[in-house]
Amino acid sequence: MRIFSKKKKAESPEITLVQAQESKRYDFFAALAKALLLFSLVYGALGGFLSAFGIAYNRGLCMLVLFALALLLGAVYEAGKKWLTNLASILFFSLYLYLAVSYYWVINSGYYAILNRIYDAARQYLNVGNGMEYVLAVEETYTTVTMFALFFGMVEVVLFNILFQSKCSLLKAVLFTLPPYVIPLYLECSPDLIYVMLLFGAYITAAALDSGNMRDSITGRMRYVLPAAVLFSVLAVRLTAFLLPEGRYEMLVPKNAAKEATEKDVMRLAQYGMMSLFRQGGAGAGISGGRLNRASFIMPSYETVLTVRYTPYDYAPVYLKAFTGKDYLGDRWSTAGDSLPDDGRMEESVYSRICSYNVFAESGEYGTEPLQGRGVMEIEKADHDDIYEYEPYYTDETLTEKQGSVTICTYYPPVGGTAEVSGEAAEDYLKVPDSCSEAVREICEEAGFSGTEEEIAGQIKAYFEENYSYTMRPGIYMGNPDYITHFLLESKRGYCAHFASAAVMLFRQMGVPARYAEGYAFSYQNVVDNGRLVEEAAYADYYDGYAPMGETALIELNIPDAYAHAWVEIYVEGKGWLVVDPTPAQTAEDDTASFWEAFMNENGERGPEMAQNHLGEYLESALGGISYGLLTAAVLLLAGFGIANGVRAGRERKLPGRERVRLEYGRLQSYLGRKHPEYRKLRTLREQLDWMKDHGFPGIGEEQEKTLYQAYFAESADEKDCEELCIQLKKLRGRRAGQL
Repeated sequence: MRIFSKKKKAESPEITLVQAQESKRYDFFAALAKALLLFSLVYGALGGFLSAFGIAYNRGLCMLVLFALALLLGAVYEAGKKWLTNLASILFFSLYLYLAVSYYWVINSGYYAILNRIYDAARQYLNVGNGMEYVLAVEETYTTVTMFALFFGMVEVVLFNILFQSKCSLLKAVLFTLPPYVIPLYLECSPDLIYVMLLFGAYITAAALDSGNMRDSITGRMRYVLPAAVLFSVLAVRLTAFLLPEGRYEMLVPKNAAKEATEKDVMRLAQYGMMSLFRQGGAGAGISGGRLNRASFIMPSYETVLTVRYTPYDYAPVYLKAFTGKDYLGDRWSTAGDSLPDDGRMEESVYSRICSYNVFAESGEYGTEPLQGRGVMEIEKADHDDIYEYEPYYTDETLTEKQGSVTICTYYPPVGGTAEVSGEAAEDYLKVPDSCSEAVREICEEAGFSGTEEEIAGQIKAYFEENYSYTMRPGIYMGNPDYITHFLLESKRGYCAHFASAAVMLFRQMGVPARYAEGYAFSYQNVVDNGRLVEEAAYADYYDGYAPMGETALIELNIPDAYAHAWVEIYVEGKGWLVVDPTPAQTAEDDTASFWEAFMNENGERGPEMAQNHLGEYLESALGGISYGLLTAAVLLLAGFGIANGVRAGRERKLPGRERVRLEYGRLQSYLGRKHPEYRKLRTLREQLDWMKDHGFPGIGEEQEKTLYQAYFAESADEKDCEELCIQLKKLRGRRAGQL
C-alpha cells in the first residue's frame, strides 16, 4: 500500500507552467494582434497583386470582411481551446464551400477576369498582339472580382489561422504570400506601396516571433512585436524609395538575365495560354509565300529573322515586302509575275518618286513638286537559306547591292504624297473566284461600300474593326467552307492573312484592282522599344531629302518572326499601287514622341530610354523598379533568419536532455539578468530559484527543481523529465517572465 501511495503522490499535479497558462486571463490585445497579423499577410498579398494590375474591386468590403474574420478566429484561439479553434475553422471552411457552389459562376468569372487582365498586361509589356482571353459568364467584373477576392482571402485567413496555432513560421508566411508578387514584378507592374508595407511588416513580425523558438509566441509577444515591425517596414520602404528612386535604380541595376531568357516563353503564354506548352494543332509564324494556314493557331518563336538598319523618317509603319499574290486558289495565292502591267517592283511609281527627289537634289530646295526623300536601308538575313528577297516600298532596283547575307536598298519612302503613274491594272486583279463570290457579295451588300478607291478602303477597314476581331488562335477548319467564306460569314476572327485575303476580294467585288502582299512590318513604337542607336554612322550616308520627323539617326532593329504580316495593295488610276492594311490594331496606339526624346537620356546623351524620376508619384504608386532587388534581399535575409533558426533547433534536439535543460535555463537567466540588474548578482542555483519564488515567478515546482538540479549536478537525469522541463522553460521565457 505504501508503494501505491507513493506512486499516487508522485503523480499528484504540481503548480506548473501549464497550469499557470490555463488559468491566465483572456487577453483581448493578443487576439487583436493576431488578427492584424493574419490580415496583413492575406490582404498585403491579395491587395498588392490586384493593385499592381489596376484591377478594380470593392476594397472597403474586402478589408472589412477579412479583418472581421481574422479577429473572430483570433478571439476563438485566444480562448485557449484548441478544439474550439479547429471546429471554428472547419465550420468557416464549410461555409466557403457552400458559397463556392452557390456563387460558382460569379467567382469563376472573377477569376477569369483577373487572368484576362494579367494576359493583357503581359502583352502590353512584351509588345505582342492580341491573344489569350477568356469569355466571362458574368460580365460585371467589379462584382465578380470582389467576390473572388473575398472567397480567396477568407480561405487564406482560415489557412493561416490553422498554420499559426502552434508556431508563427516565417517560411510558411513567405511560401503562401510572396508568389502572387512574382507575376506583377516580372511584368514591371507596381503594387501600391501600402500593400508592400503591410506584407513586409507581417514578414518582420513572423521572423521576430519565429526566432524566439517559442510555441506560445503568437499570443505572448505579438502585441509588442507587430507594431514595431509595421513601423520599421514603413520607415525602411520609404527610406529606400527616397534614397534609390526608380529612375536611378534602372540605371544602376542591369536587366535580369534569367528574365530575358524566359521572355519568349512568356510571350507565347500571354498569347496562347496553356496551349503554348503543346504545339499540336498549331503552326509557326514567318513568311508563308502566300500559303494560307489552316492550323488552329499560329505561334511565333520570336527568333530574329532579319536585322534592319535605317534612319526613321516618319511615324507610319514600314513594310518590307517579300511576296505578291495575284490569284486566290482556295488555300493559297499564286505569285504575281512580271508579265502584267506594273507588277515586278512598281517601276513607274519608283520613277515618279525619283523625279520628285531630283528636284531637290538639283536645286537644293523644294519647288512646287511633291516633297520627297531618299533613304538607304540595310537588310541582313539571319538564315542564309531564306529564299525570299525583302525590300521596302519604292526601291530602285538599279542601285540595290548584295554583300553576302546583307541587301543594301536605295528607296524613296512615301513621305511626300502619291506618285504620278499612267496606265491601268490588269483585269486579273478584279477576279473573284466562285468559291468565295457568294460570301463576298453578301458582305458588300450588307456593308454598302461605295465611293472612291480611298473611301472604300476606309469603309472596309472600319467594317472589319466593328464586326471582326483579331486573334492568332482562330480555330481549325477542314477544307469546306472556303477559307475566305469561313472567315467572313462564320468565325469572324483571325489574323492578318484572313483580313488581307478577304479584303482583296471585297475590293475586287467593288471594282477596285487589288492584290495580296506579304512580308514583315514594324511600327515606330517597335523602333522605340527595341531599336539600338548606331552612333558611329553619319545620318547623311543613310538619308537625305524631305523627312516628316526631321533629322534622326541610324537605328538597328532585330525583326523577329512575330513581325510577319500580310496586307493589301490596291491600284488607283494615276497613283499606282497603294498599301492598305485592313487588319485591326493589335496593340495600343503608337507613341509619336519625337525621335530624340525617345533615344536620349535626361543628360542629353544618346542611349536607351530611362524612366523619369517622379519621386512623389513613385512613392505613392508602388515599389516598382526597385522591387526586385529590395524584395529579393529582404526575403533572402528573412528566409536565412528562419533557416538558421531551424538548423539551430534541429541541432539542439540532438543534444542530451541535461544539456538542453542547461541551454534553456541559461537563456532564461540571460533574459532575467537584462531585465533585473539584481538578478545578475546571484551566484548559486538555489539563490536564483528562491529569488524567482520571492518575486512571484510562476510554475517552478518541486519536481521541476529536482530535474533542474539533476541536470546541473547529477551524473544522469531522466530524458522525459528533461524534455518536459525544457518545454516549460521555453513557455516561461515566452511569457516574458509573467509580471516581472
